[in-house]
Formats: sequence, C-alpha cells, structure tokens
Amino acid sequence: MRPLPGHSERTERMRDRVVQRANGRAIVVAGGVLLAQTAAGQDALPVFSLGKIEVTGSHIARSEAESALPVQTITREEIERSGTTTTAELMSKVSANILGFNDRLSIGNQIEAFPRPGLSSVNLRGIGDGSTLVLIDGRRVANYAFDGGAVDVNSIPLSAIDRVEILKDGASAIYGTDAIAGVVNFILRKDFRGSELTGLGSVTQHGGGDQYQATASVGHGDLAKDRFNAFVSASYTKDTVLRAADREFTRTGYRPGDGLLSVNLLSFPANIVAGRHTASPNFASGCAPPVSFALVFGGNAVCAYDPGSLADVLPPVERTTVFGRATLQLDSAHQLFAEAGYAHNRFALTLPATPVFSAFLAGGQPFRYPAGGPYYPSTFAAENGISGDLNLRYRTVALGNRVNDVDTRALRTLLGLEGAYAGWDYDTAILYSENRQRDHFASGYVSQQRLLDAFATGLINPFGPSGPEGDALLAGTQVAGDFHDARGSTLLADAKASGNLFRLPGGPLAIALGIEARREKLVNTFSALADSGDVVAAGGDHHPVSASRSVQALYVEASVPLAPAFESQLAARYDHYGDFGSTVNPKIALRWQPVTTLLLRASWGTGFRAPTLYDLFTPAQHGIGSPDLGDPLRCPVTGRAEDCGDLPFVVGGNPSLQPETSKQFNAGVVWEPVSGFAVTLDYWRIDKRNVIGTLGADIVLNDLPRWGATNLIRGPVDPDFPKLPGPIETIVLLNQNLGNLRTSGYDVDLRWRAPVTRIGRFTVSLNGTYIDTLKQQFDGTNYQSLAGNNDFGPVPRWRHHASLGWSRGPWTATLAQTFQIGYNECDERTRDAEGICRKTRRVGSYSPWDLQASYAGFKNTRIDLGIRNLFDRDPPFAQHSSGFAAGDDAQYADPRGRTFYAKFTFAFK
Repeated sequence: MRPLPGHSERTERMRDRVVQRANGRAIVVAGGVLLAQTAAGQDALPVFSLGKIEVTGSHIARSEAESALPVQTITREEIERSGTTTTAELMSKVSANILGFNDRLSIGNQIEAFPRPGLSSVNLRGIGDGSTLVLIDGRRVANYAFDGGAVDVNSIPLSAIDRVEILKDGASAIYGTDAIAGVVNFILRKDFRGSELTGLGSVTQHGGGDQYQATASVGHGDLAKDRFNAFVSASYTKDTVLRAADREFTRTGYRPGDGLLSVNLLSFPANIVAGRHTASPNFASGCAPPVSFALVFGGNAVCAYDPGSLADVLPPVERTTVFGRATLQLDSAHQLFAEAGYAHNRFALTLPATPVFSAFLAGGQPFRYPAGGPYYPSTFAAENGISGDLNLRYRTVALGNRVNDVDTRALRTLLGLEGAYAGWDYDTAILYSENRQRDHFASGYVSQQRLLDAFATGLINPFGPSGPEGDALLAGTQVAGDFHDARGSTLLADAKASGNLFRLPGGPLAIALGIEARREKLVNTFSALADSGDVVAAGGDHHPVSASRSVQALYVEASVPLAPAFESQLAARYDHYGDFGSTVNPKIALRWQPVTTLLLRASWGTGFRAPTLYDLFTPAQHGIGSPDLGDPLRCPVTGRAEDCGDLPFVVGGNPSLQPETSKQFNAGVVWEPVSGFAVTLDYWRIDKRNVIGTLGADIVLNDLPRWGATNLIRGPVDPDFPKLPGPIETIVLLNQNLGNLRTSGYDVDLRWRAPVTRIGRFTVSLNGTYIDTLKQQFDGTNYQSLAGNNDFGPVPRWRHHASLGWSRGPWTATLAQTFQIGYNECDERTRDAEGICRKTRRVGSYSPWDLQASYAGFKNTRIDLGIRNLFDRDPPFAQHSSGFAAGDDAQYADPRGRTFYAKFTFAFK
C-alpha cells in the first residue's frame, strides 16, 4: 500500500536525510548498505536508509506519509521562505494558534500582579497556552519561570530548527500533561558540515520596528567516514522600538467619535479631587497638549492624559542564541549524542510616567499638595470652594517614562544514546533545562515615602514647571534596581524502545514502551525593593514561590494493522505526580485507506493538565475589597458597615487542586483526486473539565447556594440576629477547579504541486482553521461564548495561511497571505450606567500579503529579497486592546506595516 502521492514530497525530503531519524530518535538500520570506501585507513560505516520516520504523536516509526493523527509540518524550506526572524513570528502564521502571548503584550504586563513580560507562547485552539505542549526533539523543556505554565518559544533559536511538527489533537496518552489542545514539536538540525553566514536586515516603510539579524554556523565531520559530527550555530537579532506615535492608528487613545476613550485623570498638569468632583486649574489654558488636553468629563473640567500615546507598541529587543550538537558513531547501530543550547533575550519595556493617586499608594493614603505652598492655585481654589491641602491626581512627567529591563535566559543540555539492538530501536537520554527571568527597574519609578516628603515641602509644582530646587527634590525620589527574579528547571531522564512483535494480516504489529522521570523546580522571588512596598504603581501583592515536584511516567503504544488498508493506534500512559497523585490516559486512533487516493482517520482520547507549581503553592494573600452587594444575607437586615462595606478576602494557591481533564475527538479525510493535489479536512472537539481559575467576590456573593458553603468563612451566629448566618470573616478566592470549556471546529489543508514546466514549477497551499464553538463556564455555571468575540481577547472564527510558490533553476518566489476574519466587540458608546453592553461593533478582517524572491545562482551564495505586508494594510480599528497602546488589538495584527527585507547567505561546504 503506497502513501498518498500528494504528501510524498514530505516523505522524500525526510528519506533523503541520512543517519538521523525525523524526531531525533532511534536509528533505523534496515536497508543499510556497507560502503566499500575507506577513510583515513578505516572502513566506512554504513549509510542508513530512512525508510521509516517517527512523526509527532507516536513513538513508533512508520513509512506512511499520513498517519492516523492530524500533523502539520513546517519544513526548513518553508521557514526560509516565510521571511520570519524569530520562532514566535513563525508560529503566529499557524492558523490553529490564537491568543498566544507576544512581545507587544509584555508592555504594561510587567506591573501586573501575575506578570509575564518577555514571554511568547503558543496557544493551539485558544484554550490557554498551558494546554499546548511544546517539545524540542520530542522532549520537554522548562516552562517560562515568571508564571510556570507555558514554554517561551522566544528561547528556541529559529536558525537551529530543521522543521516544526504540529499535532492538532490531544496527546496526553503519548506525552503526558499539557497536551490537551495538541503538541508543537521543534525538531532541531542533527548534523551540519561546512560553514554558513547569514545576514538579514528588515526596515519598515513608516519607521520603527526594524529588525537586524546575523547568524553563523560551522560544522565538521562525516558520520559515515569520520564517525563523528560536531557543529555550532549562533545568532544575534536586534529589534528596534516601535512607538505609539509612529503609527496613525496608535497615535492617540482619544477618539470619541469611534468610542475610543483610553484617557485618564492621572495627569500632568495635575487634577484636584474635591469630594466627588475633579477639576484642574490648567483647564482654561488647555493643559499640556497633545498628551494632556482640556476635556469636560462627567461634568468636570479636567486635564485628560493620553497614556497610550506615550507607550511603545513594540519594545526594543536583543536576542542572542547559541546551539551546538556533537554526535559520535560508536558502531554501525549505535550513536552517542550531546546537545547544548543557550538563549538570552533582553527587553526594554517602556510605560508612561508614574501615575500618583491614593489608589497607587500603600494604605490608600491621599496624595497632597500643601496649602500655602508657592504653587498653590489660590484663585482657582477660592472660585471652586476648595481649601486646605489639595488631593491630587498627578504624574511624574518630569522624570520621564518608566522603563523595565527584562532579561530572559534559557539553557538546555542533553546527553543521549540511540540505536538498534536485537531488532528493537531504542532511545535514552538525560536532559537538564532551565529558564530564568529578571525584571529590573531601570528608570522612572519613584519611592512613595520620598515623593510624599518631597511634595510636603511645596517646592514641586504639580501644575507646571518647578524651580531648580523642586526639580532636584523630584529627581531624588527615583528608585532603580532588581525587582523580580524567577527560575524554573526540569531534570528529565527517559528511555524507550520500539519494535515489531509479530505479523498480522495487514502487516507487523509494532509496539513502543517507555519510561520517564523528571524533577521540576520553581523559585519566584522579589527583591527587598519590591518587598518594601515603597515603589509607587509597581503592581499588586507579590507572590514569592519556592516549590518542586517529581513526576514518573510509564507508557505503551501499539500500531495494529488489522487489514492491509486498516490500522489502529492504541496508547495509554500512567503519570504519577508527587503533589496531587496519579492519572491514566488512553487514546485510540483509526486509519483506513480503502483506495490509494483516499484516507479516512479518527481518534479519541483523554487528556490532562497538571496544576502548575504557582497554582498549587502561591502563598495566601489577604486583603479587603468592596463587592457591589456586601453580604447579601445580612446587609439588607442589619445595615451594619461590616456587613455592607468592605469585606475581607484571601487569594493564592491551593494544594488541593486536581488536574484539568479533557476528552478529545478528531475525525478527518485526506483525498487526492489527482497526483500532486491533496485536500485534508479534519473535525475536532475538545471538552475540558475542572478548569483552574479564580472566582470574583461578586460571583460568590451572587450565587450563595452554589458557592456559599465552599467559598465563604463565616463567624458564629450573632445573638442580635439569631436567624441570620454569622458575619463573613473571609471570602475564599483561592485557585480552584471551576467549570468546563468546550470547543470544536474544522481544519482545512489544501496542497497542489504542479509538474515541472518550461516556466518552472508552481505550488499552492492553504492551511486554515474554523472555530465553530468556544465557550467556557467562568463562574462555574453559565457558559460564555467566546468564538467570534473579544471578551478575553480576539477569537476570529476563521484564520488561514495561503501561499503560491514558484521555482525555476536558481530562482524561487513566494506570495503568501495570512488572513483573519473580523470579530465582534462591545461598542462602548452603548454601555449603560450598570455597565451592560447594549450593542456590539464589528472589527474588520485583517489580511496582509507577503512577497519573497530568492536567487541561488551565485557560487556559495543565496540572496532573498522580500516585502511583508505588501499592500501596507493597517490593523483594523478596535476599541478594546489586549496591549497597552490603544487603537488596535495587540493579539490580532502586526502593527509594523509595509516592511522591506534582504537576506544574504554564504555557505561553504
């Protein structure tokens, strides 16, 4: 039975590679031919035939091009034609990947209670980046340390990737935790000989957001002749800043005609709060345009500040990566190999000047300018009935923007042995992976106490320029230094073997057995500067964590060819976690090829996602909040302040958490009506249960029959109100297993590879994803639909990446489109006084085109020239944004616009 011809190109490329199997796994020596040559007086080793390959989603090597599971492969050639410079940029073109974290989202995130600056993640199906398992050569890497729940693909060097295999189906039965939505397996280059230098420059038409990259690779040794190969590849990339002012669509956050009102009253010149009213003595003079401008807001004449206009849209980033591998051919059937990789990314994340108001000060104390100070606006105060010290809403504009330097570092080392013995292929390795982040306050941050003391002198003018003495006082309030540090590590040892047991009517019954053990550690700390609580607007409560756990796993997989055209894949995996217990997950997949041009497949399985160490062990943090209702049982009766006002709550980790679990189903068809043209259609469905999350206090108080017994701690019954429950002592908002998530949809893949003609060869491809359903129970009870909306980020129902390729001799060219259909968002102009959105508006579709041409006719040289966003398509306007700058959504479109790039590669073999 032959594989489907339309997919034979991938198989041919894999079979052309010698020595290494597709996934960096066991060597297949079947069909090896002993060379008669000698090298340096020694007999040459066999050259191995790659008759079988191992594809992500199975531990069993196979010769079929299409498996029972849906796997999308991005080849090295496609990577080079994409014009991308980072792994995260490459993954953004995958249609099934939505709502991943990216560089743009890092801006502003560094001051959140649970920060993720510097992370770029993959989020298959949009159900959470922690539900997508990311592997390197089939093995795990340490998660991004600041949150412990996802892998930072920025730490995987693009120059070292041979190809990417994306399994769009759950795979916990094969790989364990996190594989609910699928698996992304980055397969690195296995051997390299000669030397290669690559330089790339990318310049935007409208300025800002340029990219520059240099890569060098060198390798030596022929495994067949020299019995070894060693190579190293190093890359340096620099991304320049793209500021909000560089693009028309992010230049301002105040577009009232479009419903965009992304301004606030924390301004310079300052606003004065008097009771329930806010006003500015600078209103009549127009404030300080264009960043601060006069605005009548809610009946108040104020200076409105436009913070998004001063933020960066894309941060400046420097990326350095080094990857190396050494392989020693022990004999004709066994290889010893070692790998080492290091990545260092440095971000400079810029925010507008520090906002100062009681809400940003420890203890909620007011921020005041003293009566009698030289800059006291006496006339304005008298006209507005204001006396005494002034309660201000202010910004430290004179000190400039806040800047965080964020370093992310990743280290991966591996030592392994693979080969064949007694008819079995084996693979074993020990791996250490470490991921570390550091957040450093570089400039613009201020000490609360020093700022209060400085303002108490009256010498700092909150309404205009200060004198030299006041400027010196304000400058003296600045603080700098390390703020946050985290380190995560994974130590892993594994071993597996696969082989044929006996022959069935459809072929040999193949089986794979494996064992894995790993130790995960996470240390998340804050500096003395952070613990002092003295830095204004430096985020919420800090959550130091130090935890570790051990995991052991056993798995078995079988390929059962029941008939010549019918095969089943059976798999089961047992995982034991030291912190929450054990789980067993099975999977079954069926593959039927009734004729050579048609393949039918289906799969079903269960999955799980283990709680992260943060989920389990973040220390409890106590606070006081103001739910809208107060205590709904006691407040209407007692009217007491302790029942109707602020209520105590607790947040943090929960060691009693259980894993998120899932059931997945996939069914698909691969059809090739004529040679070279293939169509693939897959239906997928994921039901995810026990989703880990945190309830809001209002949700608990609004649904006491559901949550009162588990999420409220009450005191003893009050004798004055014996028929009422005791007063609320704590609202428990710890992490917990909440409701369910359901999603389903379709993946489409079209590929055409035309015959060679006099004018060259053409290829056409389209890979798309349609989301039919995506809904989640955020309150544990009611489903909220997310598909086609922007409730927690934009979820377009349809995305695709399409390309038209041409090649003739040394020339190649590619025209590609990345398309996203529009989505709905709340039109803020229709939101009523109760906060209910009465009408939605449509955010337009986004469809940039990219063009690249290459020429390899010069000796040892390849030239690539290209244009990204060929037609200079701006992102569509959006009132809501996942990022800091306003005007478009940071998770939806690329803000750089038309971009020209050139790449030169010099290779010497």
